Amino acid sequence: MLFENIVIHPIKQFIEICYLFFLEFTKNPGLAVVALSFAVTLCCLPLYIVAERWQETERNKQKEMKPYLDLIKKNFKGDERYMIISAYYRICRYNPLMVARSSFGVLIQIPFFIAAYSFLSGLDTLKGIPFIFIKDMSLPDAILSIKSIKVNILPIAMTAINCFSGAIYSHGHKNAREKIQIYGVALLFLALLYNSPAGLVLYWTMNNILSLVKNAFYKLKNPVKVLYAIAAAASVIGIIYVAFAMKNQKIELKALFALFCAIIIASPLFVKAIIHFLDNTLNDIKTHPKKRLTVFILSATTICVLVGLVIPSILIESEVQEFCYIDKYDSPFVFLATAFFQSAGLFLFWPICFYALFGERIKNLITFFFAFFATYAIINTFMFTGEYGPMTRELDFMEGQLFRVTPQSFFANILIAVALIFLTSLIFCKKAKTLIPYYLALTIGLASLSLKNVYAINNSFSKIAAPEVKNSLSPIYSLSKTGKNVLVFMQDRLIGPLIDETFEEKKGLADRFEGFTFYPNTVSLAELTMLGTPGIFGGYSYTPAEMNKRKSLTIQQKHNQALLSMPINFHEAGFDVFVSDLPYENFLKEPVTDMYQSTPWIKRRMTKGAYSDYWHKTHGIEKSTYTSDCIKHNFLMFGIFKTMPPFLRRLVYHDIWWNSKEEDPFDYFIDSYSFLEYLPKLFNISSEKDSFIAIDNMSTHDSITLKKPEYIPARESTTQGKVVNAYRAMFDSQVATIMRYADFFDWLKENGVYDNTRIIIVSDHGAPFYSGKFQNITVPIPIEHVTAALLVKDFYDRSPSPDGIHLKKDMTFMTNADTPAIATQGIIENAKNPFTQTPYDMKKEKSEFVKIAYAPAQSTRWRDEKTLFIPNNAWYTVHDDIFKAENWQQIYPFGE
Repeated sequence: MLFENIVIHPIKQFIEICYLFFLEFTKNPGLAVVALSFAVTLCCLPLYIVAERWQETERNKQKEMKPYLDLIKKNFKGDERYMIISAYYRICRYNPLMVARSSFGVLIQIPFFIAAYSFLSGLDTLKGIPFIFIKDMSLPDAILSIKSIKVNILPIAMTAINCFSGAIYSHGHKNAREKIQIYGVALLFLALLYNSPAGLVLYWTMNNILSLVKNAFYKLKNPVKVLYAIAAAASVIGIIYVAFAMKNQKIELKALFALFCAIIIASPLFVKAIIHFLDNTLNDIKTHPKKRLTVFILSATTICVLVGLVIPSILIESEVQEFCYIDKYDSPFVFLATAFFQSAGLFLFWPICFYALFGERIKNLITFFFAFFATYAIINTFMFTGEYGPMTRELDFMEGQLFRVTPQSFFANILIAVALIFLTSLIFCKKAKTLIPYYLALTIGLASLSLKNVYAINNSFSKIAAPEVKNSLSPIYSLSKTGKNVLVFMQDRLIGPLIDETFEEKKGLADRFEGFTFYPNTVSLAELTMLGTPGIFGGYSYTPAEMNKRKSLTIQQKHNQALLSMPINFHEAGFDVFVSDLPYENFLKEPVTDMYQSTPWIKRRMTKGAYSDYWHKTHGIEKSTYTSDCIKHNFLMFGIFKTMPPFLRRLVYHDIWWNSKEEDPFDYFIDSYSFLEYLPKLFNISSEKDSFIAIDNMSTHDSITLKKPEYIPARESTTQGKVVNAYRAMFDSQVATIMRYADFFDWLKENGVYDNTRIIIVSDHGAPFYSGKFQNITVPIPIEHVTAALLVKDFYDRSPSPDGIHLKKDMTFMTNADTPAIATQGIIENAKNPFTQTPYDMKKEKSEFVKIAYAPAQSTRWRDEKTLFIPNNAWYTVHDDIFKAENWQQIYPFGE
């Protein structure tokens, strides 16, 4: 873990960013691999130059000492020879360990090889992709076939180029050991890469070609000038190409590429300016190397602690439960430790290596940069925080981001940066020693803040119960065979406008939904779960607008009241009460079970993910580590993101933290779907009391494409709902979900508990896609997003489908806040919300409460606030018929 995170991960991250950058530009994975090789070789040139100098120094030293060593070896033997040679080495100020300098060129390739191997070997974007003569870049090339034997030509070509390059490099060198090393390494890479994916071998082959070119350059006069001329010409062509031939490319990538090309063209001027700055400004640092080293180490440590501990610990502490019990990791500290070690590699290990390798000027430059950036990063993190909204568990922003920066913020940040550069230069010139206690205090302060967060995380983690994992199936709910049962399924993001298409897809499905009525004319009171859920459980007292009117309670208290409303009503009516996976219990404040302290009679059953292991085991499908891999990858990028000035953060976040790993929502889907598949085995019919059961399920929210025509999960058929197959994934998951409900209803019928059971399937919201059913409505929101699915079967209703394909329909205007009224009808007379005493059935007054909040998700960190943070221009209303444009209107219930 330490070697991977500290040494390899920073290089791998750099390789990944370069590859994704070139992939966006070229739209061709093969060309991206070739360009990646160029980029890595170019960035490694300074290291290769240092290696060449060390090797040349070693060769010259060996050449100088050789006549005397040969003479000693000729005239002496045994211990006497050893003692004389040792004495001679001391006279020459030479240590035998210095011979390792001749191997430095090989040694520096090792971490880059490991990083490239780790990244390219399992790269999803290379799977099934041909390139020139390669049929599939994710497999060995197998270009040549001799009878039944497949021969991989690319590794052989790579080795030949490597040997030829080595021959040019070692021409004129008489050191046999050096030549053996060169050819030995070439053969070693042949053995390692012969059966490797062609994309990886292509990358290393291009490295060898560039190494050959590099070695040829060393034989030229003025190789640096020749290299600059070629690079400048290529940069000019690149700028012209980007400006005129890539009009559809993202502006930030075009700007970044053009800036890079401009820096190459102007590099002689930059180099001269930097040299002048270093030679004429940093006087105090230049003359005190120990002081310089101390400042460098302390400032680098400050950045390391900020990026790897402070920022991740603040995020984890805000919602600890989101980072617990993920894949094979129980504790959130695994992710915090990973972020810290990766940060240590990026800001300590590799900078220290570069510091040690290069000369005085580069050491001064490195020290100055770290001294400046340490303070600048802290200012950006805590002063220019930005408002980006809540994040997913994988650290993706839930809301679309434009990363717009106000002119005031932009110029303020620039002025601060300029002032810091000037101040740092001034201190480096006269009193660099004063920076030592400053950075020491910063490091201690940041470490103390991290420890405080770690304590809070540990305190919360200790209160979080481990999710129950089932290794077998047994009933967890009880139904009455003689009394009444009320089942409320909140099916997250079940899409009302797709219900007809869902039943049309599977013939005979409607017949299994005997007695069900579909209400197409139904809306949600919000676009997202956090705002749309309270009304489902608490009625019209808990719509976003009504919750904001009551300012005597916190958001958390109001949310908890909503979730407990129907359970209290049914308990008082003599029902057994079961709840499962209710959304945002206790507004996610741990322990979430605190919200049930006053209702110990509620039987809470946690089902999400409880049956996943059992499902994977019985279906022979291995679980992935997608979520934990993403968190490990993205935490470091998020830390860097926060330390950047706001106008550069868009580049850091680009394409969700420059992550090449394809989204794998399969396990998320199974966490909810497995429960639905096993529903018949999770109920018994032994209850002597009436039963009320409320369940939240997310199989339609974490949508994936499924295997047709059975609509069953199969990993090879899976793509995620956020990419190109968004509609297909939502539709497939909806069909599979409805089919599993049909299986459960068949079981209810077989066991004689269907007729005495009222069933409500309701969703919290829809999805932002175009269904074609609201074409003429001009409000600036996708109506499909605020629709809600509502399907109801009443007691002893077995009325059939009108045509054998669709459910019977009722076009009454409804909202999902009508759920409590439907659930309690005929059971509790004039049912009211137990907290507000507001009737559930609003009848004619309903239109007064239909205020739809098309607003972002609320952060659970705001749980102690009194009102939801909803902009005044985010409110809409509709009445009577949601399919008529004239019935929709934007409103301002709390003033414009």
